[in-house]
Amino acid sequence: MNVIKVLIIFMVTYSSAYANCIGHKTFVLAMKQQVDSTSMKGNRKNSEHIHEKLQKIIQNNVNLKGISRFVIGKYWNLSTQKEKEEFLKEYEVYLARLCAKILYKYINNSEMIIMSTKAVDDETCLIGTRFSYGDEEFTNIDFKVTKSDSSFLINDVVMSGISISINQRSQFSEKIDTNGMASVIDELKRNNNL
Repeated sequence: MNVIKVLIIFMVTYSSAYANCIGHKTFVLAMKQQVDSTSMKGNRKNSEHIHEKLQKIIQNNVNLKGISRFVIGKYWNLSTQKEKEEFLKEYEVYLARLCAKILYKYINNSEMIIMSTKAVDDETCLIGTRFSYGDEEFTNIDFKVTKSDSSFLINDVVMSGISISINQRSQFSEKIDTNGMASVIDELKRNNNL
């Protein structure tokens, strides 16, 4: 009798966790459709136009502020209010451009298959996808999607097992350690104005 109760509880818990990821999965599918329609609408020869459209998709679908705050890491408490504001502003621009490049390179002109969904907590799901480009060429990309109120945002992207957020945090930590916060902000400003 106890085994049956445990199985019923497991099935209800598992099915509710899966049901909680349906909206997250739909969000990822809708974002893929936005990317596909952008590349169709824009002039393929005008990559600047396409990248602008992709950056708009990023701004609407990625938690740029949250990721930027995560990337600054331990330096948040060590920075002045002005440095925090400047870093977040410039890093958000940088991150939007980086994500647009990823969308263009890996997601544009590919077939997407949802490989898995996994509830991380009540609001967050990891959506495992595979983007195929030909007979045997593909890239696995996992989207960490969080629901907030009635909207969804991507909080991290994991490509071939490497977290973009964690990788960026490590890179920027090293840059700040070596050159200081002011120098890193100046470098972001220069790169963002190219």
